Order: sequence, then structure tokens, then C-alpha cells
Amino acid sequence: MAHKLDMKCPVCDSEHYEVFIEPWVNELNPAKLYGAASGMLGTQRLVTCVDCGMIFESPRYDAATIVKGYMSSKEGEHDSQYKMRVLSFYRSLKKNANSLPDPGAKILDIGTAGGAFLEAAMQYGYDAYGMEPSEDLVARGKTRGLQIEQGAIENHSFEQGKFDMVCLWDVIEHLPDPKTALVEIRELLKPNGILLINFPDIGTWQAKIARKRFWWILSVHLHHFTKKSIKDICSRTGFDVFHYQRYWQTLELGYLERMAVHYRIPLTAFITRFTPDFIQRIPIPYYASQTTALARVQK
Repeated sequence: MAHKLDMKCPVCDSEHYEVFIEPWVNELNPAKLYGAASGMLGTQRLVTCVDCGMIFESPRYDAATIVKGYMSSKEGEHDSQYKMRVLSFYRSLKKNANSLPDPGAKILDIGTAGGAFLEAAMQYGYDAYGMEPSEDLVARGKTRGLQIEQGAIENHSFEQGKFDMVCLWDVIEHLPDPKTALVEIRELLKPNGILLINFPDIGTWQAKIARKRFWWILSVHLHHFTKKSIKDICSRTGFDVFHYQRYWQTLELGYLERMAVHYRIPLTAFITRFTPDFIQRIPIPYYASQTTALARVQK
């Protein structure tokens, strides 16, 4: 069994921090901690960097152990909302159209899951490629005719300067070394290329009210960003953030209820038992503290 290691701040490399949250669940099995996108609640000791304010897990497992867990992930539940996710992504692209590359551009989506964003991007007119560590999700995406390569940013096969835009949809919080990943992404982008980062924002009013019960504090989320820390890590890796946008997603009510039960939101288990099937299939738009940041390669 691998051992957990003390971590430096993933943004500024400081070793000075204060404890933010102590764990209340004792789970050490990496397969359980990292083998599903939904993750586990209450397993992490989170700390706040004294020097830059970044919130991250320490101690935690090494990168190889974490990525191995991601690769074994089977995500039928996540993929069950494929059509809804395509719709949400497409609406986001339309909403941010003035700040994004024009149709026809080459884009890369890292951590693309079953390829919902790739399909939305193709509908928008992009030449879209994806990377995903999960064998199960890559197989699902390929059956849909999508261009997905299995792996992580550290072992990609793409040529430098190939893409007009690289996207990290709900991915940067999963990366063991996000700063190194952003440096690698910068090399993949053309001059003046766009970086899109969608992330669970721990700086929102919702997060501040929920505190340790914030629904995005999960075993698979190694880092917890705010707008400030996203801007900071981008600046340190060669990007200038120029736009933020709240991310509204549309998913079926039944799926949202099941996720709420998993995240132990009060009364949801009781309510779910009495929700008819036809009600569970109703699409629900919602905002849950996710933020989209757009950054441009520094000149």
C-alpha cells in the first residue's frame, strides 16, 4: 500500500500552511478514493497556503497512485447524462462565443470523460480532440466516433503549437501537478491560444456557507481553487486570465437527486424515494459554484 506524502502548495510551492479541514472518514484504499468521478466525502485533510491562500490536500498519495485510480474508473452513472452534458456544453460555447476561437479551430479537451464536450464542440464547428485516462470512458467515446486518446497530459502524443484552444472542464482540481500541466498545455497552444478552465469554485457564497460540507470537497479533488488562485496559477505558467463566467449546467432531476444523496445533502434520500420516474427525467438547469475561466497565452 502506498503512503501519503506531505505536499507543497501547488501554486507557489510554499511549505507553510494552516489546517482548513480535518478528515472525518478514515479511508486509505486508492481504488475507492480515486476510482469514481463522484469521489468520497470527508476523507481529506485540507490545508490553506499561508503565502498565497490556495487550498489543497496534504498529506496525499503520489501522482502515480492517483492516476492509476483514475484509469480504473468506470463511470456509467456519469455517462448516463451524456445528452444533457452535450446540451450544457453547447450552450456554454454559444454564451462565450465572443471570447472563443471561431468555428473551424482545432481544440483539445483534456479529461474529456465520455466525450460530451467533444460532441458539443463538433456541433459548434470545431475540429475537436480529447484525452481521458479512464479506459471505460475512452471506449464509450470511441463508439460515438470521437477522437479520444487514452492518457494524461504528461504522456500525450500531440505536436507543439497544434491547438487554438485547450479545455480543462472540471479537471484541474483532479491533476496531481496542475502547474506542470499548464506549462505543458501552453506548449500545445498556438500563439495567442485560449485556455478554458471550468472549476468548482471554493470562493463562492455557497462554499462559504457549506464550509466542510461543500459538495465539491471530494477525495478525487486534490486542489480547491478560487478565481484568485486560478488567476495566480495561470500567471505563473504563462497565461493571462481575461474572463470569468458562472457555469450553469442542465441535468435530469433524478441524477441530481442521486448525487445529492451521495453527497449527503439533508433530506434528499427521503425526497428521492417519492419522486416518480417521469419527474426524475425532467431537465433541471442549476448553478452549483462552478466557474469558467478563460485565459490567453502571454505575449
